[in-house]
Amino acid sequence: MNQNEITKSAMRDLRVGALLTFIAINLRFVSGNVLNALIFFNIIQSKNPDRRFDIHAPSTPDIWCDAVMIIVLTVAYVFITSNQTKNVRTSVFLNIHEMSNQKLSTIRRLKDCIYQSMGIFYATVTGVGIYFFSRYVLSIGLEVSFVENTTGIFFVLNKLNDILRLCSPLIIVYAYCKYLSTNKYIMFMLYLFFIIRNLFATNMLGLISEYDLHVGAPFLDILSPIIFIYSAAYFITNFKATVYKEQKLLHDLKQDMIQEHSAQSCRKYRNAFGAHVA
Repeated sequence: MNQNEITKSAMRDLRVGALLTFIAINLRFVSGNVLNALIFFNIIQSKNPDRRFDIHAPSTPDIWCDAVMIIVLTVAYVFITSNQTKNVRTSVFLNIHEMSNQKLSTIRRLKDCIYQSMGIFYATVTGVGIYFFSRYVLSIGLEVSFVENTTGIFFVLNKLNDILRLCSPLIIVYAYCKYLSTNKYIMFMLYLFFIIRNLFATNMLGLISEYDLHVGAPFLDILSPIIFIYSAAYFITNFKATVYKEQKLLHDLKQDMIQEHSAQSCRKYRNAFGAHVA
């Protein structure tokens, strides 16, 4: 397999890996927001009255959605760290000092594409990891050990959990906006939405203990499907442009290789001719 074919395969793996990562991001919004609203308003509810779904603890729909999210992220990791991607990163980037300025420009575009896809993936993994630790470890542990006369360590862990619950979706929003290359206005609106939403969901400002405003989070979660509508609109309007950009990058890289090969052949011919004349 020549270098162009390796690069083409690597670009395909990166595109698939980034897409799977984006699907996992949307599954995180489903698990953390959409299902929260559906359970709160009893649209989704257990038929067993002794095991009713609760927004304050992981329920069966949440667990299933989170399990699918982990599977999708695992498959995304396989694509993003494929052998083709590793070969491109090593064989091309190690010889970057030997390339012409024209080819160097193309390689930099390829490098930016690779690092952007990997950055989106690892940002998503970080956000999801914080989400899992908060939801399935810290929150459950605090719920089990809760007592009326809270100790100092309980207070610290509770505040830490609130901070993690606030930061986790912000990291996910960063990865979401990075993938879609959203403008600053939409990025600001998403950050603002999740900050306000999680201030209602947590007790960082005392809104729950003083005013019992935790119901504000499910009501705001009703707006979450707008995120999926925006995602669908992006793919409809920008998918062809994204594929064209990738194809142009591969075409430019192929042309650079052809020109470099031609230049090397000319130099070899001139050197042979000079030696013959001498």
